[in-house]
Amino acid sequence: MGGPIMRRELLASVSAIALLVASGSAALFSNPADAADLRPAYKAPPPAPAPVYSWTGCYVGAHVGWGWGSNNMTENSIGFTSASATAGVDTSGGLFGGQVGCNYQFAGNWVVGLQGDFAGTDFNGRANDPFDKFDSFALRSNWLGSITGHLGATFLNNQALAYVKGGVAWIHNQWDFHDASFDFPNQFSETRSGWTIGGGFEWTLWSPAWTAFVEYNFYQFNHGSTRTCSDCEGSNVQTGRQQINTVKVGVNYKFNGFLGQ
Repeated sequence: MGGPIMRRELLASVSAIALLVASGSAALFSNPADAADLRPAYKAPPPAPAPVYSWTGCYVGAHVGWGWGSNNMTENSIGFTSASATAGVDTSGGLFGGQVGCNYQFAGNWVVGLQGDFAGTDFNGRANDPFDKFDSFALRSNWLGSITGHLGATFLNNQALAYVKGGVAWIHNQWDFHDASFDFPNQFSETRSGWTIGGGFEWTLWSPAWTAFVEYNFYQFNHGSTRTCSDCEGSNVQTGRQQINTVKVGVNYKFNGFLGQ
């Protein structure tokens, strides 16, 4: 007798559980919002970080500016009475040229680099002949070049660079003695080597590839040349120390490696 009763009770229990499950499912899916709550929430990926400007890479550019300087010259007259006299001539004028170089940024905001530049110049001047104040001589420097290393630090969110520089330099001079009492040589030229130091500021423009700069440089050339008269008992002209200052502005176009993470 227990068998039929137990079967009826078990069947009633299963039916009650099935009814409960069916009622819960109907209530759940009757509200779409409740069903949505069970789905995993979608999260958009974080935005990519903005590219960071870097000064690493190579560049080419152009510049214009102004230069001024002082130059020494000694005349030695050798004859029945030997005499020597020294004079100085100041020069000034414009310059126009170009530069090429490479930079490397390291340790955060430090930048090192190497640059070569060349400019045509019109630094000219005239001074009185040291032997005769009514006569004169002239000097013109017609090109200037250098190879320099530089070290700088960035600022303004890495968009600007302050730097110092130094290296070797060359200058080409043309001396003219046509209007001087010392009549030989009437004209001669010389290419001189020396050194330079300077510094400046550079900053980015409308495009990361373009920058502008302003710069000051000092040049010194210690050893000049001697021109001797072969038919006037060894009289000669000796060029002495020459110092040049320049201020220039320019632009650079940077080729590669200027955007990084």
